[in-house]
Amino acid sequence: MYEQSNVHMQVSTVKLDPRTKIYLLLLVNVAVFLSPSFQYELLLMVIIFSLCLLMGMLSFSIKMMLGYGFILGIHFISERFLSGTWELMFVSFAMFIRKIFPCVVMGGLLVGTTKINEFMTALGKLRLSKKVIIPLAVMLRYFPMIGEDWRYIKDAMKLRGISPSIIGFLTKPMQTVECIYVPLMMAASKIADELSAASIARGIENPKERSCFQHVHFQLSDSIVVFVLTFFVFGGLFIC
Repeated sequence: MYEQSNVHMQVSTVKLDPRTKIYLLLLVNVAVFLSPSFQYELLLMVIIFSLCLLMGMLSFSIKMMLGYGFILGIHFISERFLSGTWELMFVSFAMFIRKIFPCVVMGGLLVGTTKINEFMTALGKLRLSKKVIIPLAVMLRYFPMIGEDWRYIKDAMKLRGISPSIIGFLTKPMQTVECIYVPLMMAASKIADELSAASIARGIENPKERSCFQHVHFQLSDSIVVFVLTFFVFGGLFIC
């Protein structure tokens, strides 16, 4: 389970150390907090999407680009054509999503391009406690498993004419909650227990130093990406 490869890794042109990805995720959170303008936010998203494409996450990048464009559309249309309470409601919603969107995309990049063995080896080199490494490793595998169960539940409910879309929820609210969201919540709880048990069975709590078939180390690509994003996050505050 933990050694499964991700399709994105097979076609990537850039490979980053897991520690670099964690640093970039933290840096993006700082950038979102400090963002002084829309131009700054837009350039940040361009850099993140470019990194996703370089790491082979084409499908993920396209979906996230469309989602980001949709949120921007809601924001600007609401400001132009709505007023009063409706404008406040839709603009506030769009602003909230825009603020967390860079972090979501960067988190998706971390989860989608990092193998568990590489992740644990990298954190082990940072001399972190097992009490920190184990929960992070389980969490890294947790989200893909939730996504997999979501697809299975969604496909099964399509046979019964139940859709998880907004229209489906509005037309059949009780059935949608009962047949899609309740099973998903139960699966989420069960997956956490299964992953924890599987981790213990594979010796994740072994106090001895962990070995890894792949050599985890910093490369030139790590230095370039870290420099570019760090320079933009702090230098962009004075430019944008």
